[in-house]
Amino acid sequence: MTALEAKMAELATRFAARAAQERAALAAELAAGNRGEVQFRAHKLAGLGAMFGHPAVGEAALALEAAAEHGGDMAGPAARLDALLAELESSGA
Repeated sequence: MTALEAKMAELATRFAARAAQERAALAAELAAGNRGEVQFRAHKLAGLGAMFGHPAVGEAALALEAAAEHGGDMAGPAARLDALLAELESSGA
């Protein structure tokens, strides 16, 4: 394994370890109706999910980001992203 591969693996592990924190933060922002913060967090998760080998997380986060940005219903996309983050949290990978 190259140094870059080792670093990426370390970062991917950190991403998975933060899934619970991301879920809690998103839930709080959704409950507060803070679309701007939901959009910001979803945008960040979209990039990180794709970068660290979790394309479904990235896609779900993009859907939530779009709903937040355009005033759409965030409940469905948020539930999908939450479920994927919960899976990531439980797998630890």
